[in-house]
Amino acid sequence: MPCLKVLTNLPNSKIPKDFVNKIVPVLSKTVRKPEQNFMVVISGECPLSFGGVSTEYGAVASIESIGNLGPDVNKVITKEVTDFINRELGIKPDNFFLTFYDLAAYNVARNGETIG
Repeated sequence: MPCLKVLTNLPNSKIPKDFVNKIVPVLSKTVRKPEQNFMVVISGECPLSFGGVSTEYGAVASIESIGNLGPDVNKVITKEVTDFINRELGIKPDNFFLTFYDLAAYNVARNGETIG
């Protein structure tokens, strides 16, 4: 159950209503997992600064997945997600920070049970 979480200082009114659905094909292609497995959350109007500057729009995000992450694939994911964030939200790449978490299946639960 891969999950993308995005925190941004963009006003909620500037976040496209279909953002969470439009990014899923990008994630599915790059993380190599079925679209129906993805969860996406975006939270706007978060206090945020990059290098002490809080007057520009920015975002902090994380991708969590059981597998399919690593040094080479993370570079591909980073490029695709950064480009999407820039295109859809207008956030410059230097104001976007992305982290990756490769989770063990026993640390993930859904429907009242752990995955592994």
